[in-house]
Amino acid sequence: MEGQILVVDGTATNRITLKVRLAAACYDPLTARTGAEALGILGRCRPSMVLIGGPPGDMDAIDLCARIGRQVPGLPVVMAVPQHRRIAALQAGAEAVLDLPLDDGSLFARIRGLMRDRQHHAAPSPGPGLAEEQQAFLPGRSAAAPTIMLIASDLGVARGWRQALAPRLSGQFRLADPERALAEAAIGLVPDLYLIAADMVRPGDGLRLLSELRSRRSSRNAAFAVAFQPDRQDMMSVALDLGAGDTLPAALGSPEVADEAALRLTALIRHKMSADGHRAAEERERSFAWTDPLTGLPNRRFALPRLVELCRGGQDSCAVVAIDIDRFKEVNDCHGHAAGDAVLAEVAARLDRVVPAHGFVARVGGEEFLAVLPDTSETTAAALTQHMCALVSGTPIPLPGREAGAGLRITISAGVAGLKPGWQDARTRAEDLLQQADHALLRAKRSGRDQVMISGVGAAA
Repeated sequence: MEGQILVVDGTATNRITLKVRLAAACYDPLTARTGAEALGILGRCRPSMVLIGGPPGDMDAIDLCARIGRQVPGLPVVMAVPQHRRIAALQAGAEAVLDLPLDDGSLFARIRGLMRDRQHHAAPSPGPGLAEEQQAFLPGRSAAAPTIMLIASDLGVARGWRQALAPRLSGQFRLADPERALAEAAIGLVPDLYLIAADMVRPGDGLRLLSELRSRRSSRNAAFAVAFQPDRQDMMSVALDLGAGDTLPAALGSPEVADEAALRLTALIRHKMSADGHRAAEERERSFAWTDPLTGLPNRRFALPRLVELCRGGQDSCAVVAIDIDRFKEVNDCHGHAAGDAVLAEVAARLDRVVPAHGFVARVGGEEFLAVLPDTSETTAAALTQHMCALVSGTPIPLPGREAGAGLRITISAGVAGLKPGWQDARTRAEDLLQQADHALLRAKRSGRDQVMISGVGAAA
């Protein structure tokens, strides 16, 4: 089954009909006759959404929608309500409102869109070793007003939309044609929301523009709404399947229609901001997973898979440098761990300044670092490493709580190894490269420290 949907309707015939229609589409329907029964089910399980097809037997449908929102925040509620109650339903927290009688095309397009968004914005699963679930992202209030791009068949229509929406929807409105919208998206100038007319020069131009914008990396995460003329209602489900978050009437002249449109667009913007927050939080989590918190350098978890990728990528030349801070234990023993942390952070910064942009340096152990240098020969890598040694030892490292000018002279030892021709798989080549660099580092340490050794070469570089 694709998803579990709780159907609430006080009329048995309607409830059974909806259950049959949903099951035929391979959804997993639950049913409730009353609001109390629905809230009880939600206390025991978490369906993907709630569909209120008609008034429950014990309370007003809009009151039930509001109570669901308080009991299960974020759970999408779809309501079938008469035209005169749509605004109240949206104000109560309904994710979508549908006309009566329910049309299969519109109903299932809404369900597919909500299922798609729910999968994209699902909360992360508990991390390894965590007894409790991670907390959901709670978006903060955006300092800047959202940007809204209006794209219509002509500027007159777009100006009419702006005139109707501006008093009801806080945002910065911009008018554009399809060519300008695509050109700006190509350079990263993307609004928070696109409102697009379904038909422009030709029928369906707006749907083609929607598809194009949704396919581009820069604009795929914007919110989208498509405006339709009354005789084009049959295309609404197509727009939803192409990625529109909502569909609106093209004529926003009456206050009631404009009020409803503003509420629906506000909900789209709110969901978009929440999704942005989820993505930012996930990116931070990924960054924490591969970044050493003390030095800000990549850690072993990042460095080793990246080295395997380079060995797999057909590199003609690639060098690695295994680096160790000389006598680092003495720093901790004589000056304390705060001093040791200061030394690690400053050495990391100095090494990072030498490594070219196409390479990287990672902290792979306590006082151990690894520089990975793609498209670099052993000879060139050895010269860069000598520069690292000079930069680290050339200026004493200041220690916390000490007088200005007082510091420690720190040296490093390093072993350099270059990628050799071979038929091994990428992981084996990477492991061999690291082993060669480690052996060269050991020779540098045994030979008196503060020097660089090249793998397979007897003397210091």
